[in-house]
Amino acid sequence: MKSELTVPLIQLVPWRAPAECDPPEALRPWLLEADSMTRRLRRYNRHLSVQLLGNRSVSLGADEQTLVAVADPVGICREVILHGDHGPAILGWTLFAEAALQAGGLQDLGEQPLGERIFGDAPARRDHLQLACFEIASNPWCQAATVWGRRSRLYLGQWPLLVHELFLPSLSSHSLPSHKELE
Repeated sequence: MKSELTVPLIQLVPWRAPAECDPPEALRPWLLEADSMTRRLRRYNRHLSVQLLGNRSVSLGADEQTLVAVADPVGICREVILHGDHGPAILGWTLFAEAALQAGGLQDLGEQPLGERIFGDAPARRDHLQLACFEIASNPWCQAATVWGRRSRLYLGQWPLLVHELFLPSLSSHSLPSHKELE
């Protein structure tokens, strides 16, 4: 699916369980965050905005098709960049079944962070957390770099969503608060 993204990138390391990966230590608490990434970003930024890059139909790989529970190898991709105080912080894309667009209320999400919808009032269900490393090519939205990211399956009601989050240089070049600093 990644070849269909607006921001050009190449996956350098396949998706793996966190115990099988060696990301930079400063990123580890962010990669393993169990709560909403939107909430975490708000703790460290006075300004947080969502740049919607698009919603479109995409071809799904076999693992993606299984994780979003669709019979057809086609799903919907919502692609965004979360901006913080220092610029583009996270490149995100979410894969889900077309039926979730209407039934899950995702069609009117616009530039609202997905985390606000999923983690709203009730605790969210998350599973299948995996990490990978990517090379982002030169593009108009964020600087070219090698970055780490995560993907996990979250549920919006009955709908499984495969959420991908890549941590961009403007986030990781500033001192990232550790998990202990949050307590």
